[in-house]
Amino acid sequence: MTAVRRNLLLATLVVFGLVLVAIVQPPTRRSGIESTRGHRVFRGDAAAVRAVTVRLDGRWLAAQRTPGGWELEGRTASAIEASALTDLVSLLTTLRAVDVFRSDHQDAFGLSPPRGLVELDTARQRWRLALGGFTAGSTTLYARREGDPRVLSVGTLLLSAIERVLNAAGQRPEMG
Repeated sequence: MTAVRRNLLLATLVVFGLVLVAIVQPPTRRSGIESTRGHRVFRGDAAAVRAVTVRLDGRWLAAQRTPGGWELEGRTASAIEASALTDLVSLLTTLRAVDVFRSDHQDAFGLSPPRGLVELDTARQRWRLALGGFTAGSTTLYARREGDPRVLSVGTLLLSAIERVLNAAGQRPEMG
């Protein structure tokens, strides 16, 4: 009788193990943007962004999203401008920092005064990101979110996206 109980117990454990194998899923492999790690620069959804303002090296742009699309200075944005704005907002809402650290010395990072500024507005919040100088290797640049004591290191793709928007919209002199 003990052999029968032992076999019954082993059979029960085997069935339990098979059930676990059937219901437990292996971890998913992440690729592309899903595999990116690091602190998010802005939290939110690109569709929630209602306005974006960009200042960089004496040029600026302010755009608002309306039900009909993007508007610049009260006019409907061209297809090229709208595409550049949509891509910039998408990048900003998925952008992750390469590195994050604390420092009280903004001058050392080109953040006092900043080289540029990016603002995103949603129905709930306004985010501001000050853009500073390049890192020693010139592969990333320093940035700081308003109200956040940390300095972020972000990829230069951000500058490329900002330049694309500014070039699509034409030169705008900095407002005093």
